Amino acid sequence: MKTLLAIVSILSLLPTGAFADSLDWLTQYQHSNIHYGQLAIHPYYDLSETYDSNIYLVPRDQPNGVTVGGGNRESWITKNDLGVETDLPWHKLHDLSTGYGFESQTYTTQPATNDAYDQTAHTDYTYKGAYGLTAKAGEKFTSTTDQAFSQLTGRDRRWENTVGGSLDYDPTNGRLAGGVDASQTNDKYLDPVLSQQLNRFEDLAGFNIGYKVRPKTKVYVSYHRDLIHYSIPDPDDDKDNRSNNFAVGVIGQLAQKLEGQIEVGVTDRQYDVAITSGASRIFITPTIATAVTWKADPFTTVKLSLSRFAEESIDTSNPYYYENVAAIDIKHSFPRKFSAGLSASWEIDQYPYNQAINSSGSIGRRRDDTYQVGAWVTYDIQKWLSTGVSFNRRERDSTLTDQFDYEDNQVSWHVTLKF
Repeated sequence: MKTLLAIVSILSLLPTGAFADSLDWLTQYQHSNIHYGQLAIHPYYDLSETYDSNIYLVPRDQPNGVTVGGGNRESWITKNDLGVETDLPWHKLHDLSTGYGFESQTYTTQPATNDAYDQTAHTDYTYKGAYGLTAKAGEKFTSTTDQAFSQLTGRDRRWENTVGGSLDYDPTNGRLAGGVDASQTNDKYLDPVLSQQLNRFEDLAGFNIGYKVRPKTKVYVSYHRDLIHYSIPDPDDDKDNRSNNFAVGVIGQLAQKLEGQIEVGVTDRQYDVAITSGASRIFITPTIATAVTWKADPFTTVKLSLSRFAEESIDTSNPYYYENVAAIDIKHSFPRKFSAGLSASWEIDQYPYNQAINSSGSIGRRRDDTYQVGAWVTYDIQKWLSTGVSFNRRERDSTLTDQFDYEDNQVSWHVTLKF
């Protein structure tokens, strides 16, 4: 299962650009006690202990042998997350930010298989010129491990690198706004078998045109061209494709206490090779990219996200599947430095073509429903030190076979230092 919809930026008119929210970390580190001239340094460290009831996300084995998950395992997981972010606004027009993060995950169950060590690094440059012009360029590198039993892979190592930039025109006193953006993302798997199926690069480029109906609210139309190229050696299994993505939406201050983005669109994708003999190489699907925040009062915020996109798949009968997600997150700040939150999400993954499951003999169109609920409490000991506990439950139900079903509970404690 892929991660839920990435947080949509409400400060720019690039709703589908790769770097629309590349500097979101700045909102978390607005003040620093470590300065060298104009250079601000923000080190951080997070330690967490988690009990996970089903680390491989598989169904429990049944006595009749119909469901064989392959081993339901529980484990304690110790996670260390440390790194540093820097910000250098060396001129009123120029800003340079960099960051590096290292995360280790150690398991009490089968550590040789599950222990993981991940790294991230980024560099972002922003130029704010006259007449409302803003230029951005950046690069982000991630070395990570995919989760077990996902829609794409199991617990496998990969690295991802994204480079791109954008140019925005958003005058203070004008009504018209717009911009262009482009990016390239490379995904590489270390496993030689997976690398032949999933190694790919994606080129994305496009533009948007907007009109400010209010000083902080824009309506817009956008177009992006998306090219995905795989390194699959067999031409009969070629999954290379190209898409035209059209969207319309509104972004910014939507109401007195409501801000965010509401976007609907359509994707027209064409594959180089038909999925099966006689099948069409072209499909058209509606898309949604919506995230809004309601500030009910100074202490309570409610975030709602809705999305629908076509995602890549390694299933030989389905080069893609539809990912539909609805999520809500509620946060409330209490007196005496306490804050708490609730979250819930529902994800529906739909495969458009029949597929066969060898282990169970099931044949049909697969649909997976994944439900998730969670709660957390945090206590701010100091501005730079906090601790908290959380609970999260996930459950997946598949219409095709019980082999894809699972239940998972996680209980965590953490302590965080941010400067």
